[in-house]
Amino acid sequence: MKTLILAFSLGALSLLGCTSQKSDVQILCEQMDAHLQMSEGGQLIAASIKAHGGLETWLNNEVLEFRWVYHMRDRGPDAVVNTKQSVDTRSRQARHTVAGSDVTFGWTGSEAWIAPADAEFSPPPRFWALTPYYFVAIPFVFADSNASFEKLDDFTFEGTTYQQVMVTYEAGAGDSPDDYYKVLLHPETHLVGGALYIVTSKLVAPGGPGPEKLITLEAYKNVGGIQLPSKHRTFTMDAGTAGEHIRDAEATEYAWKPRGSVNFSIPAGAGTH
Repeated sequence: MKTLILAFSLGALSLLGCTSQKSDVQILCEQMDAHLQMSEGGQLIAASIKAHGGLETWLNNEVLEFRWVYHMRDRGPDAVVNTKQSVDTRSRQARHTVAGSDVTFGWTGSEAWIAPADAEFSPPPRFWALTPYYFVAIPFVFADSNASFEKLDDFTFEGTTYQQVMVTYEAGAGDSPDDYYKVLLHPETHLVGGALYIVTSKLVAPGGPGPEKLITLEAYKNVGGIQLPSKHRTFTMDAGTAGEHIRDAEATEYAWKPRGSVNFSIPAGAGTH
């Protein structure tokens, strides 16, 4: 789980699709662009953020609501996670409602919770609170002062050769600073085609990092001026090449909500983690 801390010196606005007004969002856009311009990989991420609708639009839309249904076919036909969730694009506070139950869980920005306190949910709520958001919100989640960017060799997948940028994090960035993402960017549209990644959180990988996987971002929809994926496929990786197709996810019911319309506080009777 990553939490953004945007703190930079001021710089240019153009590549992230920001305007010249100096609201707090404008300043954040300006600061983030300065950070991204420090490397070739960061410049490619900046171009992708602009192609997806721009950081200013992303932040001004406030709270993203969506349903993410994750089919882990490699774990059997019943291994499905289905939650409706709301996530604040600035604070990363999150709230999930589990389909077919009265269970809710979330993240306050510093603490995970689940209600009722004795409810069972897998994966662990502290891990899952922001995981689906991370996969629908690429490349915006990489507008992060803790992130570093390195342009890698191009990567070919299903007949398309993508530009590839590796994203790593400073020590102490969230629960799993050793996570990395190799983001696949279309060379013409600059939209994200997918990402190679590892999971290092001890909550789900207590024995060490799991194997590298490839997740796609597909079937984009324009939601409030932002390009968001409605489909994902997950593949194993074998010696740098995509292998078996093992998982699928659908992102539906997208909507933008005003920040004050969603209660991210811990409800009475919840347990914390």
